[in-house]
Amino acid sequence: MYTSFIGKKFLSAWNTKVGKGLTARQFFDEIMFPSFFDGERHLMHVHGSAFFQKIAEKDLATGKSESEIRRENLHKSVATKYPSGSTFVGYAAEGTTGTTSGQVTGISVKIDHEEIYASWIGEALAMGVSGGFYMISEREELLLSVFEGWKIYRKFLDQTPNLKGRQIETWNGQWIAYRLDGGDPEEFYPSFEEKTDVKTKAKYWAINTLEWTKLVFSLSKKLPGEVLTVYAYNLSQTNTTLGFLNLNLPEVNRLFQFRDKVFLNKGESMLTYQEIEALEPLFNFKRAAAFGAIGLRALEPDKLRDYLPQRDPKKNKGLNLTKAEAHKQFQIFKLWIYAMLNRTELLELAGQIAQILLQFEDAGKERGKKVNDQLSEEVQGATSLRVFVDKLGEVLALFPAASETFRKTVDNAVKMPGDQLPLFVALIRFEYNYQKYQPKSD
Repeated sequence: MYTSFIGKKFLSAWNTKVGKGLTARQFFDEIMFPSFFDGERHLMHVHGSAFFQKIAEKDLATGKSESEIRRENLHKSVATKYPSGSTFVGYAAEGTTGTTSGQVTGISVKIDHEEIYASWIGEALAMGVSGGFYMISEREELLLSVFEGWKIYRKFLDQTPNLKGRQIETWNGQWIAYRLDGGDPEEFYPSFEEKTDVKTKAKYWAINTLEWTKLVFSLSKKLPGEVLTVYAYNLSQTNTTLGFLNLNLPEVNRLFQFRDKVFLNKGESMLTYQEIEALEPLFNFKRAAAFGAIGLRALEPDKLRDYLPQRDPKKNKGLNLTKAEAHKQFQIFKLWIYAMLNRTELLELAGQIAQILLQFEDAGKERGKKVNDQLSEEVQGATSLRVFVDKLGEVLALFPAASETFRKTVDNAVKMPGDQLPLFVALIRFEYNYQKYQPKSD
């Protein structure tokens, strides 16, 4: 299991860092157990494991604590039973009737006990994100940073009686994003949500799950030049594997680069890093993972498609830039399109065409003609290359001063991948709206 591989990878790095040589079982007993399971409030849940089983009366009579008895039962199961999901984290069910019995095989496979204990360590390093999925990376720097947060979670749990336990993966997601952003570990305070227990109606606090986009953004700022491979999965009554994904961090980081380069030069109010990271994506994590790699396309802003050119011109949605909230959303849309197109000349041309269309409309008003307004709207609503070029030609016939800009635009448009043309046309409309609603100088 990949959790085992990660556990061993981390253990090697940790042993090197602290100058020790612990085995996976020794690390489990000396480091994990005291923090995770020595008490009634645990940091992690492993379905069906000894830590969540009722203890026999005869075992209680020995005078040992319940936690110690459960640990001994786990060790006994590892030593005497064939591995299952209750001892080897992420593995198949013990029999053929369990919900993960599809992983059961009749082939005898010898699994070293170190692999089993390493799987517990690996799972404890998973980073939970929205949608109920976890991500693990074998990058040692990240694994060691996640490990730092274990003792902080233990401290929070001990100090907060009604804080829900067994949320280590959820905790890790918030913790690592905070640390990647340069946060002081002593000042970390995760976001909580008050909930009500269905059975007892008692109030308790649960750690909020981190939005998957926030983790990707934080990674892109810390590792802007790397494509990071992660393993994405979920362990519950049924295990779900999304597989290995490449996080295209240089591509994601392009959003921050364009923010500084384009928006600053335009003199627009700057989007903060927090506002960019609050981007609401169209895709949830599972759908984003279906791309096979997570980059800019997976980060497409929600509702952007409402403003892309529609086949029915009556459905083309306008932008109301008089409201601050709408203006921020408009900036996010533009920034994402800038980053997707990734060509400065296209950004400049979009602004020039928007300016020409406004001048074209003004010229029509001087003559009392509405045809200019109609043509301008049709350029901004073009859904295909043919329509776009034809409408530019009709504008040019009435407004020859635009010839050089339109020539450059058509030259770029015919070379553009088909899925980029709607983005370019939408960008023209965004620039048009921005320029149209700017306060007029005296």
